[in-house]
Amino acid sequence: MKEVYLIKKLFFFNFLITTTVAVCQENSVQKDLITVINQSKKFDRIKKAEIDSFRIKLKRTNQNDLISKYRLNAELFYRYKFFKRDSAFHYGIQSKILAIKIKDKSLIANANINLADICVSSGMYKEAIDFLEPLIKNESKENYGTLYYGLLGRCYGDMAEYSNNLYFQSEYNKKARKYREKALSLTEDGYFFHYFLKAFNKSKNHQIEEAVFEFENLLKLKKPPHDQALVHYMLGELYQQLGRNDQAINHLKEAVIHDISTSTKESLAIIKLSELLFKKGDIQTASILIHKANEDALFYGAQQRKIQISAILPIIDQEIVNIVEKEKDRIQWQYIVVSSFLILAICFILIVYYQYLKLKKAKRLIADAHDNLKKINNQLHKVNEKINLKNIEIKQVNKLLLEANKIKEEYLGLFFTQYDGIFEKFNSFIISMKKSIEDENYDKVKRIILSYNLKREKDKLLENFDLAFINLFPNFITEFNALMKDKNKVEIKNGEVLTKELRIYALIRLGITQNEIIAQILGYSVNSIYAYKTKIRNNSILNKGDFDQKLLKKTTLKL
Repeated sequence: MKEVYLIKKLFFFNFLITTTVAVCQENSVQKDLITVINQSKKFDRIKKAEIDSFRIKLKRTNQNDLISKYRLNAELFYRYKFFKRDSAFHYGIQSKILAIKIKDKSLIANANINLADICVSSGMYKEAIDFLEPLIKNESKENYGTLYYGLLGRCYGDMAEYSNNLYFQSEYNKKARKYREKALSLTEDGYFFHYFLKAFNKSKNHQIEEAVFEFENLLKLKKPPHDQALVHYMLGELYQQLGRNDQAINHLKEAVIHDISTSTKESLAIIKLSELLFKKGDIQTASILIHKANEDALFYGAQQRKIQISAILPIIDQEIVNIVEKEKDRIQWQYIVVSSFLILAICFILIVYYQYLKLKKAKRLIADAHDNLKKINNQLHKVNEKINLKNIEIKQVNKLLLEANKIKEEYLGLFFTQYDGIFEKFNSFIISMKKSIEDENYDKVKRIILSYNLKREKDKLLENFDLAFINLFPNFITEFNALMKDKNKVEIKNGEVLTKELRIYALIRLGITQNEIIAQILGYSVNSIYAYKTKIRNNSILNKGDFDQKLLKKTTLKL
């Protein structure tokens, strides 16, 4: 199975590279993108070297020089802010610790704002609000009111975008609008953030044309690459809303180029551009972009980006696979047609030749016909041999696929049924004890009895299953509870990995759906399994018949 997978993967990437080169030669937009993506590792090395220089300075700084250490930690935070979330958060926390030691309220506030900023970028909205909460009482007295309200507006705006509940979505949008307007009122005219926020608020108030005009003017100011990337991204979104996709693609392309050249891993532009190119039919470039976006999201650690990418990437990959399959079918049909014409031509030549010999000499005709038939039989024999070889290959592939499916369906069942070995071992121990009793070796009997605990062995097997399953599906409990009513959510006790109910649905998630098999694996009765499943379905927020299917779709495998 592994060999088949590798062959498919090599064929897929060979097709992807070949077609991408052809597209890049025809379209300068895609060519620029591919060139920048190919240089991304070079930009990352430059970024890491820049960061390392600050880390060396921090390491060499006197431990008692708290102000210098704070500034260097803050600088490292800004360097990591759009590059790697975990590192940015680490230096943000260090900045806050130093600010508290220095006892400077403005430094503490700045550290809290930085931490809230990185939390919003990572999709950690509650944590962001928690960091901003201590600033609410005195933000108007300090110079960080603009950032404070700007972050709140961004946080609630993102929460509204990802909320599936219309009530909360409306509430979040109201708060986002209120905080953005407040932030704008506190910004000074002449600064980039003032113009950007002004245009952004207009875009959110559906004043699209006015927002486009202001962003276009802002683009003329030749701000740093990251600011330009933000403006290009907004213009890309707005032109997309206006139905002018070609202009949207051009602006998003510029945003992506600026993001990659500055090693910005937290980027939405590359995802949006991939979607537009996919809809336009440029599947190869869209695939390269979405794979790059996935690589950056995994490196950076932005949860909301991973969700967005996971909704697009399989669709693009499947489309490429479909193109490959269509190309294979086209070549196969061409081969069949050419072969058919070739066979017809050979047959025609043989017939003409046969008629010629018949006219020339009857005896020679019979002899030649016999020879020709013999040749044809040999050819047919060779063709049959080739067909048989192909059939054998197909059977082998089918066998591999059947074995793979069998392994997938029966792996956990096989794993758990091994506890029968424990009972066989226990039976041998009984025989051993019987012999020891007959020999009146009671000390040995006592040692045998004390050394084995079947319940502990069974619990250990279940615990190993729980740990293996949670390792594969780390978010299973959270995703399971998301389908349950609030009062019926499953709570995990100390020392427990999965409850009985969770363990049943873990087996269902792995493809074991028959109550009899589940009961055999877990050591329950079939009626108990049915009762547990009925109880869970009754306590869910879904219709009873939809729960199992929804759980299978909702639970995610670890990447």
